[in-house]
Amino acid sequence: MAFMKVGIIGLGKMGEALAYRMIKAGISVVGYDIDEHARKHLCSIGGNTVEKIEDFVHKDIHVFWLMVPQGVLVDRVINELKPCLQKGDIIVDGGNSKFIDSMQRARELALFDISFLDCGTSGGVRGREDGFCLMVGGDSRAYQAIEHIVKAVAVPHGYGLLGPSGAGHYVKMVHNGIEYALLQAYAEGFHLLRDGMFKDSRLNLEKVAEIWNHGSVIRSWILELVQEIMNEDQDFNGIAGNVEATGMGKWTVEQGHKSGVPVTLIEDSLKIRTWSQETGGNYATKLVALLRNKFGGHGVTKK
Repeated sequence: MAFMKVGIIGLGKMGEALAYRMIKAGISVVGYDIDEHARKHLCSIGGNTVEKIEDFVHKDIHVFWLMVPQGVLVDRVINELKPCLQKGDIIVDGGNSKFIDSMQRARELALFDISFLDCGTSGGVRGREDGFCLMVGGDSRAYQAIEHIVKAVAVPHGYGLLGPSGAGHYVKMVHNGIEYALLQAYAEGFHLLRDGMFKDSRLNLEKVAEIWNHGSVIRSWILELVQEIMNEDQDFNGIAGNVEATGMGKWTVEQGHKSGVPVTLIEDSLKIRTWSQETGGNYATKLVALLRNKFGGHGVTKK
């Protein structure tokens, strides 16, 4: 069955972007958020809303896509949804939940013949226009039933079912751990360019990034964002260098230890973020903060 109606719970940056892409693809979206302005905005782009979760019971919806912060809030939303659910319905958790929590939720919902898919979501603020990268775990039949929706949300070839329940959030966890180390590596390199051997010559860091983005082995989207940042300002005097750690980097390190797999670079980058919160950081952590703002809309602390 090709479901052409989706209930989205959580209409923040990512939830709104998913709704926008579904609506563009001809999928009917009914959304809920505690923020009235978010609900009104969804209506302005072609969606419909409910004022409380229990109102979904009247909307003939069989696919619910959650974009809420990980942890107890996910369980709370699922519990509030239960009176609206029927056998065969599908819940997708597109947030950054811990994979073991997703495995448990899938087991519990299966007792009621409800399918639960965990969907790691990457792409940041640009995913709204360009499409997202979606990493899905769970029952293959449930995935096949909503694959057309996943395809509508994702960038071409940037989606897939990766394994059983928990696999999607596990892959996203490792993805974010890698992100920690990549950001730190770029940031430390540019810190050394700025304050190293040729600091008195004031190397043009935007030019360096531009050159590296054309043919070098370290060219990437992150480096393109570095170039954008350096074009705007190369001193970063107006911001602090504290960088948030949202949890997935920590989980990656914990899982590395449990599995006996060395994750030294990721662990070091996690420690640096903790250090930056305690000390205010340095030039490199300021660049990491600015990069996170560029791709994910994360906050930057102003001085």
